[in-house]
Amino acid sequence: MVSLHAWLKRLPKPKGQTVGLGGKLTYETPEGLVSLQSKSVVMTIPSHVASTLLRPLSAAAVDALSRFYHPPVAAVTVSYPKEAIRAECLIDGLLKGFGTIYCSSLFPNQAPPGRILLLNYIGGATNPKILSKTESELVETVDQDLRKMLSNPNTKDLKVVGVRVWLQAIPQFLVGHLDILQAAKDALSNGGFQGLLLGGNYVSGVALGRCVEGAYDVAAEVNDFLSQYVYN
Repeated sequence: MVSLHAWLKRLPKPKGQTVGLGGKLTYETPEGLVSLQSKSVVMTIPSHVASTLLRPLSAAAVDALSRFYHPPVAAVTVSYPKEAIRAECLIDGLLKGFGTIYCSSLFPNQAPPGRILLLNYIGGATNPKILSKTESELVETVDQDLRKMLSNPNTKDLKVVGVRVWLQAIPQFLVGHLDILQAAKDALSNGGFQGLLLGGNYVSGVALGRCVEGAYDVAAEVNDFLSQYVYN
């Protein structure tokens, strides 16, 4: 697993070339530090992490990347007895719908027989106050909402499987987002880091399909950049 402690150094430009040959990337692995030279590097980490790594290289890029908003989100996974779910909420004996992720309906063997496994996301741009809540308070909030929508009010035997809070989660595409992104890209290009490219969900969009399409887009950018070189 590569950690996010990494930095780039530009290599000297060969004579007669207007574009440098990339940089030296150093990163951490379980086996220790590893360094490699690359003509192009694509950074698909969150924008706020990228801004930290790019601080030694481009103040303008850092300024742009730090302006994106990633609100907090909590993922709370709980389990109820199957009989706790209201009959009208079941279709062919399974929970189906949108909002809460019904893990035990989507994936076989995700819950023991007779139980339901639910993954719930709360927080976001409209509810950043979740950061002031403890894990038990987050669970209580989710449980209260589920009792209103899915389970019987007198449900017992709730089991908490996991609680995870992301301080900076899904990037918000607010007005001006694309202008800020272009400013970050221009700052890197104008600073002599043409082979250093930005990718990830704040670039392409947060949906899985858009992330896949964005990967193809950035691959085309890498190809266009490397096509400037002629190898002997």
